Amino acid sequence: MEQIRNSFFLRLVNKLDITEDSAVFQCFKQSFFLNLINKFFCFTRNLFSQITRDSWFLAKIDYFILFVITLLMISLTFAPANTIGIIAGLGFLALLIKLLTQKGAEFSINPTDIPILAYIALVLLSVAFSDLLIPSIKGFAKVMVYFASYLVFFNILKNKPSRSVYFLGIIALTAFAESLTAIYQNFTGVNALATWQDTTGINPEQLMTRVYGTLKPYNPNLLAGYLIATLSSAIGMFFLCVYKKKPRLSIVSLLAFIGILLAIVFTGSRGAYLGAGGILCAVVLTSGHVIRQDFPQKTWLRKLWFYVVLLGVLATLFLVLSSPSLQHRIASIFAFREDSSNSFRINVYIASAKMFFDNWLTGIGPGNEVFRLTYGLYMKTGFDALGAYSVPLEIAVESGVLALGAFIWLIAAIFLKTAKIVLHGTSIEQKIIVSCCMTGILGIMVHGLVDTIFFRPQVQMVFWMLIAILGTSIKPYPGLDSKSCTLPDSNSCIQNQT
Repeated sequence: MEQIRNSFFLRLVNKLDITEDSAVFQCFKQSFFLNLINKFFCFTRNLFSQITRDSWFLAKIDYFILFVITLLMISLTFAPANTIGIIAGLGFLALLIKLLTQKGAEFSINPTDIPILAYIALVLLSVAFSDLLIPSIKGFAKVMVYFASYLVFFNILKNKPSRSVYFLGIIALTAFAESLTAIYQNFTGVNALATWQDTTGINPEQLMTRVYGTLKPYNPNLLAGYLIATLSSAIGMFFLCVYKKKPRLSIVSLLAFIGILLAIVFTGSRGAYLGAGGILCAVVLTSGHVIRQDFPQKTWLRKLWFYVVLLGVLATLFLVLSSPSLQHRIASIFAFREDSSNSFRINVYIASAKMFFDNWLTGIGPGNEVFRLTYGLYMKTGFDALGAYSVPLEIAVESGVLALGAFIWLIAAIFLKTAKIVLHGTSIEQKIIVSCCMTGILGIMVHGLVDTIFFRPQVQMVFWMLIAILGTSIKPYPGLDSKSCTLPDSNSCIQNQT
C-alpha cells in the first residue's frame, strides 16, 4: 500500500490538487492584482463609511443576497435565459455593493479558484484569437455571468458554510416540484415539440412519452440535465437529515430523490441515464465506505445498506423489464449508426473533431453563435447542429486544448479533495456535503460526455453552486497532512487595511 501511495502516478495526480500551502496559490494570493483590488475596496469602504453606518439595507445586505440566490435557484425551472441572467446580475451587483461598502468584506480566493481562473483566462485568449470577434465576446460574456454567479455563491457561503444545507435544500425542493410536473406529464401525456426519438421501424408500445417539464426552452434533454444536476442534492439532504435525526425532513428528502429519479427516467434522455447511473454508483460506494469506516460497531447498518442496494437493483430491473419503451430506449444507446439520433451525433462529432484539429491551440472562440457560424464549413450536408453534443469536445473546439486541460484540472481537483475528505475526514456532516457536491458534478460530467445541455443556465448555475458549496465546506481536519488536503479558513483574505 505504501508503494502504491508513493508511486509516480499518484504523486503526479496529487499535484492536481492545489492547496493553500502550494507555491501557485501563495503566489496568486500575494499578487499585485489582488492587492490592488483589496486596496481599492478598502478605499471605498472608508469613503462610504458614514453611509454604511446609517443604512439599514447595507447592514442587511447578506439577507438580500440570500433572497436573490433563492429566487435564482427557483427561477431556473420556469424563467427564460435572459431573466435568469438578470437575476444573476442583480446578485453580483449586491455583492459588489457589499465589497465596496461593508468593512471586513475583503475579496479572497481559495485554492479551487486557481484552475477556474486559468480556465477563464484561456477562454479569454480564445476570444482574442477568434476570427469572429463580436460573437466570441458575446459568448465570453455568458461565461463571465456564470463566473460572477460563482463569486456570489462562494462569498455568501465562506463566512457561514452552514448555509450550504439551506442551498442544498432549496435545490432539492425546487427540483422535486419540477419532477412532480414531469411525472404528471408522463401520465397525462404531452405532445412532442420536435423529433425527440427515432420512430423508424419500432412498435407503438416502444415509443416513450418524453416529458419536458416547465424549463425553457422546452426540451426533455434540458429537463434531464437539470434533474441530473439536482439529484445528488436530494440524496445528500436525505443523509444529512437522517444523521441529524430529523425524520420528517428525511422522508421529504427521500421522496424528492425518488421523484427526481423517476422524472429522469420519463425524460427518455439516454445521456441522463448514464449520468444517473454514475451518481448512484458513487452514492453506493461512498455511503458503503462511510458506514464501514465511521460506524464499524453498527453491523445492522451494514446489513441495511446491503439490503437497500439490493432492493434498488431489483427495483431498477423490474422497472426496465416491465417497460418495453424503456428497454428500447436503453438498447438504442448501443445501436450506434442504426439509430438516427446516434448517427446524427456521430456526424456532428466527426465534424467537430475536424474543427478542433484545425484550431487546436486557441479554438474558434466561445459561444454557440461562433460554433454555428463555423460549423457550416465542416458539417455534413443535412446534419446542422448548434453544438458539439459533448462538453469536452465543445470546450476543446471553442477554446482550445489548454482551456480543456484547465477545465479537466478543475474537475480532477474537486474529485481529489472530496476523496481525501471521505477517506481521511472525521466529520460525518462534512463528508455528506462534499460527497453530495462531488456526485452531482460527476453526474453532470457523465451526461456531458454525450450532450451539451451543460452550457444552459439551468445546469450551469447548479454546477457552480455545487462547486461553491464544496469549496466552502472543505476545511483542515485531524489525521491528514495539511499539504495534501486543505483550504483556507473561511475568513482568510488579503489584509490591506492600515
